[in-house]
Amino acid sequence: MNSTENNDILEMRRQLASLKRELENQVIVSDRLMKEAMSNKLSDIQRRAKLFGLFAIVAAPCCFFLLRGIGMSQLICYATAVLLVISYFANLLTHYRLNNRNLLSGNLVMVYQEVARMRKIYKNWHYFSIPILVVWLAWVGYELYTSFAQDNMLLLGAYGGAILGLIIGGTIGLCSHNKTLHSAEEILRQIEELKRQ
Repeated sequence: MNSTENNDILEMRRQLASLKRELENQVIVSDRLMKEAMSNKLSDIQRRAKLFGLFAIVAAPCCFFLLRGIGMSQLICYATAVLLVISYFANLLTHYRLNNRNLLSGNLVMVYQEVARMRKIYKNWHYFSIPILVVWLAWVGYELYTSFAQDNMLLLGAYGGAILGLIIGGTIGLCSHNKTLHSAEEILRQIEELKRQ
């Protein structure tokens, strides 16, 4: 082997080593970008959970006094406030173990388990929430009827306001619920991709 062939082989090795370093750097950058994207999604999930928690805490006393003000029984006022407080604590328990520290420190197994646990709770939540909502709505409808049966215009206005509130609140809640599920599924998919690498 002459010196020209030796130089060519050495140059090829140097180029291969350089290419390998570039590929490793791209994988590291790709992993970092993927973790940052997951971190942003996790932050969005946490932000929505905090907003819901804030809403539930503020809404509990507001609903109590509003319902009392329009002549509803004390029992439904307390039941509504208690349901909102229970919703707050259920939300808190669903999200309390999710945090970005595990994700950014590279503890993807922990993040995967916690996001999967949260997603399962979200997917099963309708088994509890819909029956409770149906009973509560029927109760509110009955209370409105007994409070305003003597005045048809007030009764129609009360039912109209209740239906409008239900539509607006239901739409906001359902959108938030679906966004959270979608974000959780994206995080789980991205963690699985990182594990395969």
